[in-house]
Amino acid sequence: MTDEELVREWQLKKDTSALNDLRRRTRQLVQSQVYKYRANAIPQPVLESEADKLFVDAVNSYDPVRAASFRTHLFTKLKRLNRFSISRANIATIPEARAQKIGVYKNVYEELEGRKHRPPTTTELADELNWPLAEVMTIQRSLRRDIPASGITDGGRLDTSLAREKRLIDDIWYELTPDEKKVFEYLTGTRGKRKLEKGMDLARATGFSQAKISQLRKAIGRKIERHL
Repeated sequence: MTDEELVREWQLKKDTSALNDLRRRTRQLVQSQVYKYRANAIPQPVLESEADKLFVDAVNSYDPVRAASFRTHLFTKLKRLNRFSISRANIATIPEARAQKIGVYKNVYEELEGRKHRPPTTTELADELNWPLAEVMTIQRSLRRDIPASGITDGGRLDTSLAREKRLIDDIWYELTPDEKKVFEYLTGTRGKRKLEKGMDLARATGFSQAKISQLRKAIGRKIERHL
């Protein structure tokens, strides 16, 4: 069946198998738009959830008379991700920022814990959330110490001052092995290193294999946990 025929099956019969088949077929298109807006520091699960809502909206509103193809219609709908990402890119500047960011953190933490059947490491959380490592560490310390609302400063911004982050990063750095330091510097973008997150990029920059990068990141994550 064509995309348009699957849309018709859903619109007329509410056939969930047709909807799911269409979702699978268009996943690459949807994911390309999700990835495009990850640069705005919005967690990927949040963008994926919004993109799926737009997908369903596109299926329900598609009219072959007005749109040349369903994929063209879907692509047009997905452009709304831009407005969605912009409206949430500066979420840390509003008074409710701390609660919202902690809420996102907890949701992703629970999702990862369920997927991996163990508590996720700090580096795994940073990867999934697409947040700087130092920001995840700050949220974790906030949760463990139950920092009150006074922890929000500077017009509602989270108290993640450069001095505080640098102090924490330095404390961790001194406990790492030489190989761990090399990876950590790229992960945090410190000590003159360009910030890298993907295993392939880290392997290329450090000369380590991706398997070793994975092992080092886990070791770093365990040492980070002791500081939080």
